[in-house]
Amino acid sequence: MNKLRIAIVGCGNVSKMHFEAAFENDKCELVACCDIVPEKAEAMSQLYGIKSFTDFDKMLAESDFDVLHICTPHYLHAPMAIAAMNRGKHVFCEKPLAIHYEDAVRMCECAENNNVYLAACFQNRYNLSSQYLRDLVKSEKLGKIVAVKGNVTWDRDEDYYSDDWHGTLEKEGGGVIINQCIHTLDLIQWLVGSEVLSVDGSISQKRLKGKVETEDTADALIKFSNGVEALFYGTLCYKSNSSVFLEILFENGKAVMYDDLVITDEKGNREVIALKRSTDAKNYWGTSHKIIIDDFYDCIINKKEFLVNGNSGSVAVRIVDGLYKSARKK
Repeated sequence: MNKLRIAIVGCGNVSKMHFEAAFENDKCELVACCDIVPEKAEAMSQLYGIKSFTDFDKMLAESDFDVLHICTPHYLHAPMAIAAMNRGKHVFCEKPLAIHYEDAVRMCECAENNNVYLAACFQNRYNLSSQYLRDLVKSEKLGKIVAVKGNVTWDRDEDYYSDDWHGTLEKEGGGVIINQCIHTLDLIQWLVGSEVLSVDGSISQKRLKGKVETEDTADALIKFSNGVEALFYGTLCYKSNSSVFLEILFENGKAVMYDDLVITDEKGNREVIALKRSTDAKNYWGTSHKIIIDDFYDCIINKKEFLVNGNSGSVAVRIVDGLYKSARKK
């Protein structure tokens, strides 16, 4: 079997997880990377012995590869993915798929028209705790879901916004919601397993008023077609990157995820379950970048359906889009 040839565009912090996963997979071969900052592209070229580019169109035209990983600023995700898929490349895209839901839909249509795979990097679906919760929901061991609550309290100071795209509406598309909280919003909708009916949200600046264009704090009430309501809060104003808090209220108990997973039934019986993988990643990123990327490659090779395909991954973009529209229109 020929190995999948892998190219990566965007050589910033998060790309390291993608480079490592591709390099360590024996069914793949890293062949090219691209970044508009020559030093970043050259550093990865030297580290992995691959060809580097500073022009994305040139890499598309001159490099022979099968799968493109997109690790660039948000506003480039849709155009880069569509350009690659129109050349028959499979695409693994860091979150969000796109800034606007309409662009995510266009990406999904492009993947279907070109018969290629499109993936959204929601690695936290592959966390052991997330998988356990998903099975618990489907089993109805504690009855049906009644409500969900999620909190993300992280730390982003002025240094975080020192580049040319973080904190800008044009290039980042928003702040805490589209960049940090989208992972937890995706988990919530995936666990609920029902269509989103409405999002009522608000956004604000509390820490860096007037210094960036985007919000650092947000909240939302999300209603689903099965009657479940989700309450969500996220902020970048804390002094630590705390673990994500997620609570699912069932008819006959509840499940709380905060580091460990705590299951409590209607009689008050508690079960504490430690579900973690060892990883070199930042713990608040989740521990499953390599797991989701390996699975993506395996699905391509064996022609299987991928869990977080474009259609599945675009649901979170729709929620984010709806939250911003709700907040701006009040």
